[in-house]
Amino acid sequence: MSQAAPLADAHQPAIPRGRGRPRQFDMTQAMAQASALFRTRGYDRVTLQDLTSAIGINPPSFYAAFGNKALLFIRIADAYSADFLALLRSAFEEEPSLANAMETILLSTARRFAWQKDDAGQGSWGGCLILEAACNCSDAGITAHLRKARLTFAAALYRGISRTAPERVVDMTDHVMMLLAGFSAMGRDGMDAERMMRVARQALQPLCDSALRDKGSRYG
Repeated sequence: MSQAAPLADAHQPAIPRGRGRPRQFDMTQAMAQASALFRTRGYDRVTLQDLTSAIGINPPSFYAAFGNKALLFIRIADAYSADFLALLRSAFEEEPSLANAMETILLSTARRFAWQKDDAGQGSWGGCLILEAACNCSDAGITAHLRKARLTFAAALYRGISRTAPERVVDMTDHVMMLLAGFSAMGRDGMDAERMMRVARQALQPLCDSALRDKGSRYG
């Protein structure tokens, strides 16, 4: 879901590289490279060789630094999720109204999900890392982790909306989650930021104006 929070700290441990002087390993850059791979190819299609080649380290150094592919992905996905939870928190706490909060959430998400070229040189992508990586993922543990991330986001959205619109919180939460899934699919298929933002603005009016009835929650 341009990320405000860094994917990792700026610590740069020295990683052994055979004989000679140890290589300086930039953890932040390595995480960005790996994140780009997962976003462009999905979880299953990224191999250990892809990761070590992109980061520029050998397999033993990779395992020493990250554990394995699954642990690295979870670390990236957790940082990505935390960034979007921070967006929700900021919108609900700082915006003067629910309508303003919805505008911030939808427009910011549309911008992030739009098709873009990554700065790490690993290609181009669009969509949400959490939503898109879950598609056709054969790893049950990763699938469960991504589902938990989606439900955590939905629960945070539910709590934010319920502060000012408890009578329509379920429908609004469902509506926003559906919109975000649509944004992700459109970004994955190549929709640029200008078009995505236009769609997001069109979605705002019915979302904020509709008087929907609360029917009970599966998120709270």
